[in-house]
Amino acid sequence: MDLFQYEPLNLTGNSFRLLMLHPGSTGEISCDIFEASLDPDGIIPYEALSYAWGNIELSASITANGKTLRITNNLFTALSYLRDDSIGRVMWIDAICIDQNDVAERGHQVGQMAGIYKGAEQVLIWLGPSTSETKLLLEYLRKLQQGLIRQKSHHDLTWAEERWSKLRQSSDLDQVALASLQRKGLISLLSETWFTRIWVLQEVSNARAASVCCGRWSIQAYMLDIAAKLIGIVPDDGCQAVMDLFPGPMTRRSPRKNILQDLLEKFRKSEASDPRDMVYALLGIASDVSESDLGSLLLPDYSKTEQQLIRDLNWYLFFDSPGQEVGHDTMASFLEMLPRKTGAILRNFVLHGHTDHAHALLERGHQFTVNETIINEILGRGISSGVSILLDLGCIEHPNLKFVPESVLESSLRFCDLATAKRLLSNQEENIQINRGFVDGLINWNDRELYVLRILSDRGRHSLEVTQDGLVSLLPYCDPILLKTLLEQQTKVYRLTRGVLNSACQNQQLERIIDLLLQCIGGRTELEMSGLLWFMEDYSYDEQKVAVLLKHHFKIIHIFAIGGSPDESVIWSSTVTSDSDLQEIEMEVEDTRGDMECSEALGVRKFSIKALFGSGRRAGAILDWYNYDYSIE
Repeated sequence: MDLFQYEPLNLTGNSFRLLMLHPGSTGEISCDIFEASLDPDGIIPYEALSYAWGNIELSASITANGKTLRITNNLFTALSYLRDDSIGRVMWIDAICIDQNDVAERGHQVGQMAGIYKGAEQVLIWLGPSTSETKLLLEYLRKLQQGLIRQKSHHDLTWAEERWSKLRQSSDLDQVALASLQRKGLISLLSETWFTRIWVLQEVSNARAASVCCGRWSIQAYMLDIAAKLIGIVPDDGCQAVMDLFPGPMTRRSPRKNILQDLLEKFRKSEASDPRDMVYALLGIASDVSESDLGSLLLPDYSKTEQQLIRDLNWYLFFDSPGQEVGHDTMASFLEMLPRKTGAILRNFVLHGHTDHAHALLERGHQFTVNETIINEILGRGISSGVSILLDLGCIEHPNLKFVPESVLESSLRFCDLATAKRLLSNQEENIQINRGFVDGLINWNDRELYVLRILSDRGRHSLEVTQDGLVSLLPYCDPILLKTLLEQQTKVYRLTRGVLNSACQNQQLERIIDLLLQCIGGRTELEMSGLLWFMEDYSYDEQKVAVLLKHHFKIIHIFAIGGSPDESVIWSSTVTSDSDLQEIEMEVEDTRGDMECSEALGVRKFSIKALFGSGRRAGAILDWYNYDYSIE
């Protein structure tokens, strides 16, 4: 019998071939191959086969249009099981429907592969002949599938678990033995080389429906994912990634765009008989290639060598000059180093101010953080050019570009103007922590520190966290409006200690600052005993205001001035109650301040203070005379 010869396809349109697999159960396998079109008005119903080629040697043969067509042994076995006993089956099979010896046709048809699988009524996933274990597993999964469809419980895993348990309990087999056999069957299926093929990603992700075929048995593909959950098997990442693409009600097809570079990195361990297919097989599911002006570089073209495709891929991914050597002779080595190379190239784009290229990589899902090291490297190339690069980076409004805020302020603002600082910080998503070290750095900017703080406090949706020591350091420089804004953004409570109030004393608007801190008591601030003692001692705050503070916030306050060892006697004391009128409290404050002035001469070494707040809270402390921010007990 003569060998089958392909008629040329029209490569300018949507032409492709289909085959009619003739019915039969024994004897030779025969089919008719004919040309068809993917145009919507001319398409005929067909099924597409997804299988592992295995050994590529053409060791078997079928009859095609009355002539001999050589095929692989794996495909011959699949056709033996898939042909129907009584009716023909219209199918698309790559090894038969594409002239593998015509390089131009192969490229054209691979370019249409996504459309071919989308157009199929269903995709048939061939996982080989059945074994006793896989047959037992698929028999029960088919019954479960029928129940899910009948009960319309496609999304209900709990119902599936209950039904699965009942099905197994109805078996005459020992339950332990049955579970063991089904487990072995599932492990066998998930271990098939089909799951490692790079082409299956495009084949199943574009499928409207998909069935797993094993011998004479078949089930909906998504039932394998359900089976893994029911039996308690955790597939490896690659296998699970494929099952996530199965069409079905309980699979997790992601609405997220599939970026080519992500796909290349994620599936670089997959297998392909032709290394060029590690790229071509992903083009049909990569969302960014068709949108890109550079996408034409990667159109399936089997006249290109592996090395030429690597160079074009490198140009597409990293914008290098076409034809530039990339240092990798094989696709496998290029893909293996891709994650590391991407990070290094993105870093290089940032350092040299290639913001267009950097933005393109960020759009593809890559992330970059500008920290102190990066800023210092940028500025180390020259202050003028470095500031320009930082300003350009600040113009990139992308969530994948992060700035470490402390680094932006502490490093770049030593050289940048405030407009550049504001631009950089406006794109910063992370919290900024205002602590003592941060504020100390601000002081070196002469009169700019308040302006910088206003930039920070005006960041809208971004959080600005002021620490306790940061508040102490800020108080000498904040105006009341800025302090109020900062406090309103906080969730923590600040302790008003003697140190805090002494710091406020350095502010030219002392009384307004302290008034604001006191207004926040019970909300953002809490008066400590050392802070209370400060009000009883310090003449910088009006006695009448102190009296109002005490009457408003306290029911009773006891202060005892205690001498040194050995007797530690009480040298003087003071008591304030809210029952007294304001004038009486003011007089007590005046007397206490007088006693405080004489305390050192009188030999006072510590103070014992006890207070009952108006809220009912009790507080007390024994404070050292020389440093009563320090609590002795």
